[in-house]
This record gives sequence, C-alpha cells and structure tokens, in this order.
Amino acid sequence: MRTTIIIGFLLFSTLGSAQVFKAGFLAGVSGNQVEGDGYGGYDKIGFLIGGFTNTPLAEKWTAQFEIYYTNKGSFNAAHPDKGDYDMFKFNVNYIEIPIAIQYHYNRFIVEAGPYIAKFLNYSVEDEFGKQEINIYPIKSFDIGGFIGVNYKLNDHFIFNLRSIGSLIPFRDFENFDQNIGIMNKLFNRGQYHLNIDFTIRYQFGEA
Repeated sequence: MRTTIIIGFLLFSTLGSAQVFKAGFLAGVSGNQVEGDGYGGYDKIGFLIGGFTNTPLAEKWTAQFEIYYTNKGSFNAAHPDKGDYDMFKFNVNYIEIPIAIQYHYNRFIVEAGPYIAKFLNYSVEDEFGKQEINIYPIKSFDIGGFIGVNYKLNDHFIFNLRSIGSLIPFRDFENFDQNIGIMNKLFNRGQYHLNIDFTIRYQFGEA
C-alpha cells in the first residue's frame, strides 16, 4: 500500500512540475453498489479526494493520470414499518489510479480508460451488528474501467461525471444464488464494484 501511494505521488509531482503537464485537485461523492451481493441500486454513498495531472497528445486529445482515495461498497436499508428488518452496509476503501484518454469539444471533455485500485480496509454491518469476512476475502487489487464526461465551468473548475466498474471480480462468490448483474450473467465469477462518481476538479492553469 505504501509503495503504491509513494509511486503515485512521485509520478504526480514529477509530471505536474513539467511545463507540458497541468495538475490539479479533485473531490466529490459517489453512488455505489456491488454486483453479485443480492442488493440492487446505487444506495451506498461514498466520497473521493485526490489529484490529477494531464498532458496534450494532439490538438483535441489529452492523457490524464489520477490518484485518489475512494470509498465504495453497498447498502440496503431496513424498513421495519413494512416488516423488513434486513439491513446491510458494506464499506470498502481504496487508493485508486485511473488513466484517462480525453477528447475535447468546446466546453465538454469525453473520456474513457482503465483503473487499478489498491485495497486498504473494509467494514461490514447487518441487522445483527458488525461482521467479519472470514471466507472469500477481498482481493488486494480492484481492476476495471470507466467512461465519463467533463464540463469546463470556467478556466480552472471542471465538473466530472463518471461511470466506473470492476472488469474482474474484487471478491469471489459467497454462493451461486447471487448470479445477479450483467458481469455475473456473462462470466458467473464473483462480485464487482459499480459506481457513479460526481467530482469537482480545480486545475492550475487554464482548463
């Protein structure tokens, strides 16, 4: 974990200091779910905070490197008034490193790319209290991809909307009755993170 963070920030600092590169900070919230846990909906609210640096590839193309702390998982609320006492809250934290290829059109920037995330820690809670994951542990890395769109609010502030998800399972199945979601219907392999990120970015120099 320390090695991942150190390498990321060294690269961020080195690239950001070069004249051809621009750097900035980002912060935001996310709606999260886990495909394969039996619960649907982006009901787990998380947050992310970190930085980025980018460089032009061509007239309308840029490549962007990011590193940030992010909070993922899933949530299902109990509804005692309806006789539903099933509560579930899964919270998992990562250091995530996406690499985006971006196309600029007026104030809009369309993007796509891969990411890798280093697992930090987790917590699980249900209607009986805090629980531990004793079998099918969370894997050390989450690997996936994303697509997104940016809108340049002005010369420095950028609003970003991104759909992001695991391409390989971050955790194996607890049982085969959890075959829910397109990735599991295709591959029947495990649990996958799915989240929608909303971030505000501040870039030093004109965005």
